This record gives sequence, C-alpha cells and structure tokens, in this order.
Amino acid sequence: MAIAGASTAAHRAADHRYTDDSDDEDELIRLAQAGDGAAFGQLYDRYLPSIYRYTYSKTSSRSAAEDLTSETFLRAFRAIARRPRAQLNFAAWLVTIARNVVIDHHRSGWSRLAIVTDEVDPQVDDAVGPEQAALLSVSTATVRDALTRLPDDQRECLVLRFFAGLSISETAAAMDRTDGAIKQLQFRATNRLRQVVKDR
Repeated sequence: MAIAGASTAAHRAADHRYTDDSDDEDELIRLAQAGDGAAFGQLYDRYLPSIYRYTYSKTSSRSAAEDLTSETFLRAFRAIARRPRAQLNFAAWLVTIARNVVIDHHRSGWSRLAIVTDEVDPQVDDAVGPEQAALLSVSTATVRDALTRLPDDQRECLVLRFFAGLSISETAAAMDRTDGAIKQLQFRATNRLRQVVKDR
C-alpha cells in the first residue's frame, strides 16, 4: 500500500506505549498530528478493515478496493496535521475521505458502482438488535440486490453501520446527522430492506 512505511513490522515492535484500547486514540491522534508515523500506523491498523470493507462495498474488485483504501489513508496521513484534534472523530473523518476517494474513482470511469459483494460479510454487533438480525437472516447476494433498491441515504447508513462496522455516533458524524436521526434512518432502512427482500 502507498503508506506502507507507516505500517511496518518496525512500528509494531517499536514502542509498547501504543495499545489497541480505544482510550488511547486521542493520544495516537495527537502523536500522529505531530508527525509520529508509528502512531499513525496504529490508527491505520485499527481502521484498515472498516475502510477496506467500505470501499469494497462500493466497488466490484478487490484490487480497486485495496487501491481506494490505500489512497484514503494516504490522504488522511497528509491531512491529519491540519485537523483540529478536538473536532476530529477519526472514524467518521476517514469514512468522509473514503467516500470522496470512491466518488473520484467512479467519476474517473474506472469502474461501475456495485453494492456489497458476496465476498464481504456484514460486521456483527450484538448490541444492535433486530435490525442486525434482519440483515443476517438473508444471503449476502440477496442483501446486495436489495440494497440497490433503497434510497441513497438509507443504503449509505446500512453500509456504514453493518459493512464498515461504524457505531451510531461514528455513522452520524460521517453522514452529518444526529445520533437520533441515524437510529431512525437505520430503523426505516432495515424495515424497507426486509420488505424488499420479502417482495423478491
């Protein structure tokens, strides 16, 4: 990947002050903004799966998703020093960058948008409730087809929540909405998804 230097075995072994606990994210962001490549590497490792799933859900190719994910982190690495830390929801910020990278990709004519492929399974969050169960009760191919029939905002909400694995708050930040609005949107989207699947 384009920023492999920020995510090498060296940074993984370099300094044990970096952990995977969510409590240390503010410190990792602070260090990354000060130019610490190892700290950014930890953030990269933490969010790589989510961003890859997001870009893959928007493309029909593993290689395209890998390129888009790499470009997302490259842009983030170049821009993180300019972001006010107090206003930085890192996960939502990355998704915003990824969304722009995907838009640029499709505008370039490289490929056609394809929603959720058979090779990517939803992220499971046991705390979500019946909405998650609705998605898991049908095949991924069925979900892929059904998602294409949802309004853009409902589709984006479900992709961010269940495929990128973002929390309600992170999804709200990424979509520039309140937590309550995302909960309502997710509820409407999953109900509509169930109906689309039922009508197939």
